[in-house]
Amino acid sequence: MIIESSASDVIYTAVISGVPANFLRPILEQMGITEEMWKKTVEVDFGNELIANDEAKAWKTIWSAGQGIIKIGDSLKISILVARSKKEFKVVIETHGKLLAQFN
Repeated sequence: MIIESSASDVIYTAVISGVPANFLRPILEQMGITEEMWKKTVEVDFGNELIANDEAKAWKTIWSAGQGIIKIGDSLKISILVARSKKEFKVVIETHGKLLAQFN
């Protein structure tokens, strides 16, 4: 699922799973989780204080945003992503090979 979002759409909260993590505001709101709820301070508990229920589960119906979510600026076809990854991998290998050659 692709969701248009900005930095203000990434919510850092522990009330979903008991562990502080980044979640996307649109998904939280879709699950009925309000700003008042996600701003609540909770102890890491894994059960008693969490707002998640049978319908709202962390990483099942409420996706974590991940640490690099704001840096993602495009949504590529897999074939383009694989080609880019292969090219970048080759550059890294060549660079490391040159560095290693200095020590031979």
